[in-house]
Amino acid sequence: MKRSLPLHVLLFVSPVLAADRPDVLIADFEGKTYGEGWKTTGTAFGKGPAKGTLPNQMPVTGYLGKGLVNSFIGGDGSTGTLTSPTFKIERKYLNFLVGGGKYPGKTCVNLLIEGKVIRSATGPNDKPGGSERLDWHTWDVSEFEGKKAVIEIVDDATGGWGHISADHFVQSDAKKQAEPIARTF
Repeated sequence: MKRSLPLHVLLFVSPVLAADRPDVLIADFEGKTYGEGWKTTGTAFGKGPAKGTLPNQMPVTGYLGKGLVNSFIGGDGSTGTLTSPTFKIERKYLNFLVGGGKYPGKTCVNLLIEGKVIRSATGPNDKPGGSERLDWHTWDVSEFEGKKAVIEIVDDATGGWGHISADHFVQSDAKKQAEPIARTF
């Protein structure tokens, strides 16, 4: 005789699907400091998150909340790094907001595993003009799930667009998408 469970019991014992897993916030930079375990070198990142646009900078937009990483402290001449504490990759994607200079290896956000850069992203700007808007960037990190990682934000450039901005690092099973640009005709 085969016995089946009542529907109300099945609803409570069904396995959690990957899509049902909540996001894991790594950092949102809303405090007075970057947070426990974050380390800075140089002068570009100061003692804590910027509260928006810095002196002599075009208006910064697109970040969430009141704080963000902004290496324009003292202008484009400052350099340094901001490195997260080690965390475990627990979701398919790592989503974050990024803006600033487009100089790979010089103004970038890196993801490191075992000390090696496995993913890197820059802002969109490498010419005069541009915008200080931060937009969503997503890395597929599903192949690294369960591994320990570190985020490294680098400003090793001086001169025009020699800075990087970043905010809201979150692990998720869904990609974040940049908002469509409104166009007027």
